Amino acid sequence: MITGEAFHGSDIEKIEEVYGIPKEDIVSFSANVSPMGVSERYLQGITSKLDCVERYPDREYRALKKAISLYCGAKSENIIVGGGSTELIGAAIKQMESPRVIIVTPAYSEYERNVKQRGGTVEHFFLKEEDGFAPDISEICEALNESHDILIICNPVNPTSTAFTRDGMEAVLKRCEKCGIVCIVDETYIDFADERFDVTPLTDRFGCLFVIRSMSKFFCAPGLRLGYGITQGAELKERIEESKDPWSVSSLSNEAALLMLSDTDHIGRTRAYIKEERQRIMSLLDDMEPLGIRYYRPEANFVLVRLPEGGPTSGGLFERAVKEGMMIRDCADFPGLDDRYIRFCFMKKDDDDRLMSLIRKVYS
Repeated sequence: MITGEAFHGSDIEKIEEVYGIPKEDIVSFSANVSPMGVSERYLQGITSKLDCVERYPDREYRALKKAISLYCGAKSENIIVGGGSTELIGAAIKQMESPRVIIVTPAYSEYERNVKQRGGTVEHFFLKEEDGFAPDISEICEALNESHDILIICNPVNPTSTAFTRDGMEAVLKRCEKCGIVCIVDETYIDFADERFDVTPLTDRFGCLFVIRSMSKFFCAPGLRLGYGITQGAELKERIEESKDPWSVSSLSNEAALLMLSDTDHIGRTRAYIKEERQRIMSLLDDMEPLGIRYYRPEANFVLVRLPEGGPTSGGLFERAVKEGMMIRDCADFPGLDDRYIRFCFMKKDDDDRLMSLIRKVYS
């Protein structure tokens, strides 16, 4: 692998520049974006909405909040919209001065970056490989105390694809409430997972809970830069609203989201495909167990894989894959992981089969 280079899911242009491979010829297994594309209702309807750029969006985003409410079951008055989940993560952290934050790890690097920008301190709670990176609720509750201001959890977890159940999160939230901790739950990948992992219903009961969601992954729309947050904590909601920019969701993104959220056929097809393909990929990985390849049961649209000792490292496999037009995620730079871990999302079956064939070939 090219020394010093770290590639993330959005780095297709960087791959094109470094490796000289046209970006159109690269299948990104690293971005964790749905392979189903954007919805037909969006494609058919957006052209009639293009003149919306002549107007400011509704400052309160009333129609958008109503559509989000119908989609995820949250109350409209508890919803905040923003320019992608990353803006909302930053706004939630910025509402405190020098916050003391505990992050369930491995985790998305933007959490820690935002905390440090605010002059805060970070403590990591590491999920354990020997537990299959499954959350240990009692240990997490035990780790929380009054010295913490914020707890950050990605659910399902990126990059492990393991998840907290709603019952497990309820226990964590009771502990947060007792200790005066704000709990930020990043549900970027929840649309791909079983409903028992969805903690949004708990926003009606816990004012310390702030759930963040995104249109980027499930709706295959990272270019929209649209996310939304949910909390019933009036003071918390007010502080977060004050920390973000007004009109951070454009008129065009607003109209696009209304079309996508109402396309129930596309939503159903996407969920059904990911559920089926997730099971199929697990079966293929099970067949590779004699090669020393291990994976951790995924609940989202991607899987974390541990490569066997003695064979190529994660960087070596990344290099092999990208030269064949497939970009996987080398997880060596995630705290708590090393150069034996890769992550890839589920794409179209032919592409998935090509990647599975390469992994088998490299480690046979």
